[in-house]
Amino acid sequence: MILLAAALVFPLVVTLLVGGWWIWARSRKLRARVAGTSGGGPAAAVRVERSAGAGRWDAIFGKSALIAQATRLSEQAGRRQSATDLFLLIAAVAGVGAILGAWRTGQASGAILCAIVGGALPILHLVWKRHQRMKRLEEQFSDAVDMIARSIRAGNALTAAVHLVGEEMPEPTRTEFRQMSDEIRLGLDAGEALARLEQRVPTEDMRFFCAAINIQRGSGGNLAEILDRLSDVIRKRFELLSHARVLSAQQRYAGIFVGLSPLLFSILFYFLSPGYFDPLMKSPVAPMLIGAGLAMELVGFLVIWRLAQIKV
Repeated sequence: MILLAAALVFPLVVTLLVGGWWIWARSRKLRARVAGTSGGGPAAAVRVERSAGAGRWDAIFGKSALIAQATRLSEQAGRRQSATDLFLLIAAVAGVGAILGAWRTGQASGAILCAIVGGALPILHLVWKRHQRMKRLEEQFSDAVDMIARSIRAGNALTAAVHLVGEEMPEPTRTEFRQMSDEIRLGLDAGEALARLEQRVPTEDMRFFCAAINIQRGSGGNLAEILDRLSDVIRKRFELLSHARVLSAQQRYAGIFVGLSPLLFSILFYFLSPGYFDPLMKSPVAPMLIGAGLAMELVGFLVIWRLAQIKV
């Protein structure tokens, strides 16, 4: 027991020390580079922020699909942390979970299980934050398109209309359009800025918006009228989707409770009575029974969840 706890504590302490040193070194390097390029204007400041914010490990593993997905998930959730910081947080939480599992159960399997659950918590938190953020964006997007159309009809250019949305709309729409406006103002092509906006906000409404602007930039036409029609379509689509979500709420929550109740009750019984599952664990058919139960539980949850998903 003591050796197992020591084996789990040592990597955790090393991870925390290395992570703290790495964050301190990166912030020190950032301050030094900003002080050295203070006369380079806003474009130089943005280049310094991006190069220093990526981190050395992100630069080394920048082509990795895992690093790209972690960075994209953090951006879509509204967090400006790098993939390195996210992985350090996952390692720290997983280490704490492993220590608690080993202390409570005294077994390596319990420590590994708690480490997996703890390591998944930051990812689940970011997924939940991304879902909430995308939901707010969908609610505000039709008003943002209306504001752009009115600004263009008043004689402003598209960049000025996007800048107006970045100043007047509430969060999180303000942040996304302000970033797009800053990118265009610092010399980025409008088509590339739209592509980055679509990558940060992967919703159907945003795809329609970016496609409409790209088509108008290539073939011409009355952009204000196009955006007015697009705003009306988006608003009606959102109303229909909201009505469908209300009708399918019972099925969605039934799937969540059916899927989570066996796991939650198993964890509750395991911690309240540590020897409750010993007869099952000592049985030779325990792996087959547990695996079959988890597989059927997963299949049932996915079927119920898929039936409750309605696309408009």
